[in-house]
Amino acid sequence: MNLQHIRLLETLARTGSLRAAAEEFGTSQPRLTQQLQRMERDLGAVLFLRSPHGLKLSEAGRTFLPFARRISSAFNSAQSAISELGHRDAQRLRLGISITASLHLVPGNLLSFHKRHPDVLVSVTRALPKQLLSGLEDDQFDLCLGLELPESSLITREEVFSTTMAGFSAPSLKATKSPTLEQFCLLPLVLPPRSCGTRALLEDALKRFGIRPQVLMEVDDVGTIVSIVKSGVAATILPRILPSVSRSLVLSEISNFTGEVKGVLLYPRSPTPEARSFMDIVSERIKLQTEWTTV
Repeated sequence: MNLQHIRLLETLARTGSLRAAAEEFGTSQPRLTQQLQRMERDLGAVLFLRSPHGLKLSEAGRTFLPFARRISSAFNSAQSAISELGHRDAQRLRLGISITASLHLVPGNLLSFHKRHPDVLVSVTRALPKQLLSGLEDDQFDLCLGLELPESSLITREEVFSTTMAGFSAPSLKATKSPTLEQFCLLPLVLPPRSCGTRALLEDALKRFGIRPQVLMEVDDVGTIVSIVKSGVAATILPRILPSVSRSLVLSEISNFTGEVKGVLLYPRSPTPEARSFMDIVSERIKLQTEWTTV
């Protein structure tokens, strides 16, 4: 098995078609069929189930696919590392951020970092918690910042502050200032996706109280959520650091649900100087916040 086989597996899993894969690779279907058969012989397992409608991953294929993607990602990272050998003096910061952190935690910190390090190239990528962790493990990020990020034995996880959850709504929805979770969930809601750490905290509480909310939308961008809430179409439940960016909303202290949320930094065991400097800035700015508690 070689890297070409890995890429073939990824392409077939995405397209479900030998013909489409052959067009992408610029080769023939019989040639790709031979490569697929070789790969299945090497693994000793059938990776795809054939049908008139195309190819579908078998149980073995579904099991192997995540490993194949990591192999492909590691190779891409190695290529990037080699291409950068001639640019070792170039300074950069590759920052990963979670969905619920993007609006509150990043802009001010980025501006402060730029003032201290105007020559450092900064790239910012927003992703889900598991994607941030895997990106760090695959050397796609130098540092990740977010709420309720997962743990890994390969990565340092540092909790830097805590906050709580609250309800937010437009005045037109006439939400009370101290409702129960069940009362607030009578309003239509717009929420982050279920794979978001803060949404997981909320789902645990909803399950515990036996509440089935009316979720109109799931949006992976806090700025968009805020805009929807401001329009009066729906309310939301998010970390209470939200008032710092939208004071026109009504804040509801949910009497039976506070949901402590941890602000987390994830970084390699030996962070780059740029990552360390950004972490120092984050720590300094967090101490100035009144809505958060320093850990």
